[in-house]
Formats: sequence, C-alpha cells, structure tokens
Amino acid sequence: MNTHKFVVAAAIAMSALAFSGTASAVILTGSSNGANVVTDYSAAGVVSFDLDLHNFSGTTLNFVLEEADLAGPLSFNAIIRNLVGLSLNQLSFSLQGISYAAAGSVSSFSGAQASHTSNQAVIKFANGETADILFGNPNGDGGRSDWLLDTSGLSAGDTFSIVAQVPEPSTVAMVLPLLAGLLLARRRKRD
Repeated sequence: MNTHKFVVAAAIAMSALAFSGTASAVILTGSSNGANVVTDYSAAGVVSFDLDLHNFSGTTLNFVLEEADLAGPLSFNAIIRNLVGLSLNQLSFSLQGISYAAAGSVSSFSGAQASHTSNQAVIKFANGETADILFGNPNGDGGRSDWLLDTSGLSAGDTFSIVAQVPEPSTVAMVLPLLAGLLLARRRKRD
C-alpha cells in the first residue's frame, strides 16, 4: 500500500512540474485586428511582439499573466512596421488591466518624442515616420531600455490588454506626397 501511495505522489509531482513548465510566460490569447499582423515573442517576464501595419485600425492584443511574470515589473517592447509610403505622425499604446511602471526607449528614423501616463504612452514623430519604430529595446541594443509594466496587485491568470492605435492621416497628408511625385515626374519629362 505504501508503494502505491508513493507512485501516486510521484505521478502528481511530475504532472505538476510538467504543467508548471508549460505555463511559465505571459501568453498572447488573441488580437482584434486581422489586417494588422501580430508576431508574438513574449517570454517569462517580457511582453514582446512585432506589429505589421496594413491599415490604420487600432489593434487590441489580449494577454494572460503567468506566475513567472509576477517576479517584478514586466518588460514591454515591440517593433512597429510602418505602412509603406505613408508617414505616421503619432502612435499610442493604451493599457487595460495593467499600468506603466516606467518609460523606456523609442527609436525611429525621423526622431520620436514619447510621453506617458499610467495607462497610455503616446509617441509623436518629428517629421512623420515612414520606417520601423522600436518601442523599448526589442533588439537588445546598448543604451536602450524596455518599457516596464506594473504587475503589483496582479495574480497568475489575470488578463490585460494593449491597444496599439495609429491615428489615420488626414487626406491632405496622404495626397501631398502623391502630388509632389507627380510634379517631379512632370518636371523630369519636360527636361
């Protein structure tokens, strides 16, 4: 009988270890905008993803916290791949169910300035951004840092959302590059 209890206890312990190994990192449970493609790289203690913009609709990413994510602030980084040929003047990351603990880096080709509240980070681009935007430090570059999310008061199994929002450019902003290209083509044709 004691051998039977030992075997059952060992099986339960091994099942617990196997289960805890599979549930050790923040989990992306879904995103709301199928047109904008999300590639998830999240790991224990880190929310990380690439967002390929195909339209200006907001994208909501839903996550579930695991035990390993609660050891301290949760790091947050992302690469935003821009719409080709259009420039972004602003990008924001709003949080629901979690808040920012500290600001990190933002890198862009045209120069960016970030501001944040406890639930929203707003990035404004000096000359309109037409290239990739690094929010935090997704590439592990020296001198840059991830944004931090406050996990205090949260438990494993709690959910939160990150909403990436790009304001749609005005019609004038979209038409000006087209007009400039047409004028340049016309001028070259005359020469």
